[in-house]
Amino acid sequence: MNPNHSRRISNFQIGLIAIVLTFIGFYLAFTKSIPFAGHGYQLKAVFADAQNIRAKSPVRISGVEVGEVSDVQHEVDPNGQGQNAAVVTMDIKDNALPIRQDATLQLRPRLFLEGNLFVDLHPGSPSAPELDSGSVVPENQTSESVQVDHVLSSLDAPVRQHHQIFLK
Repeated sequence: MNPNHSRRISNFQIGLIAIVLTFIGFYLAFTKSIPFAGHGYQLKAVFADAQNIRAKSPVRISGVEVGEVSDVQHEVDPNGQGQNAAVVTMDIKDNALPIRQDATLQLRPRLFLEGNLFVDLHPGSPSAPELDSGSVVPENQTSESVQVDHVLSSLDAPVRQHHQIFLK
């Protein structure tokens, strides 16, 4: 073998490398996340009624999007029956930190009568200690917004009659 002869990559190997790099590029472009990188800051919250909250729903502080819901785990009672309660996991951006132990969260509608929800996060008071990543906000610090169908269903015929009697 000639020592001055350089080893060349075959056309097949060049094509294979190009295909692999193309697949990696498409994967990164469509998932919009870097694999094997940590989730950053995660916050979990227990809601008594998870309503229609889904993964990819936004998390907002004062109307500014600061993260998104990454997972919703519905609670199951000992009989295996479904419950309305759920643990909602959120990925929060670093610019929203710190989040304090007295933080409150509320599920609110994105648009009136649309049905899609977002998590409205109030990060808490400056005097409270900070929450670590992965901390769970208890159910007594979370709430759900009143949906229009709940208001209308509370005004069924017997209730309307009682209100009429009361007003007379």
